Amino acid sequence: MRKALIFLILLITFVCAGAAANAAPPAAAQPQDEAFSRFYEDFRDAVKSADRHKVAGLTNFEKFTWEANEDFKVKDRESFLENYNDMFTAAIRNRIETADPVKIDDSRWFISWRMQDTEYSLHFYRKGKDGFKFSGLAVRPY
Repeated sequence: MRKALIFLILLITFVCAGAAANAAPPAAAQPQDEAFSRFYEDFRDAVKSADRHKVAGLTNFEKFTWEANEDFKVKDRESFLENYNDMFTAAIRNRIETADPVKIDDSRWFISWRMQDTEYSLHFYRKGKDGFKFSGLAVRPY
């Protein structure tokens, strides 16, 4: 009985060690960009506190798109502020608060999520040497 128990413990140890050796290496940490990190922290805090004026200040309306709702078009700061509560729903605020942005390249980042057969993504891009701006929401079938 004792030999069987020792054999079983050794077998489990070897199986676990083999599984660990064959496991995929941990995912590389997302490249850090201090300017984006500061921007996203400001953006996330402004969204969390429902400071629509600050969020508008972090947005570039020249490139802004919001594909989730055909009932309104956001072309400037005033229309953004007017439609803020319709755009930043509880679900979107939650995604912004909990998401880890993904770096596309040195100039672009995004967060994305899927609901049923649709993929949503919020986009951010570098504007100027050390700044970033929010550029809107894209919606795609998944």
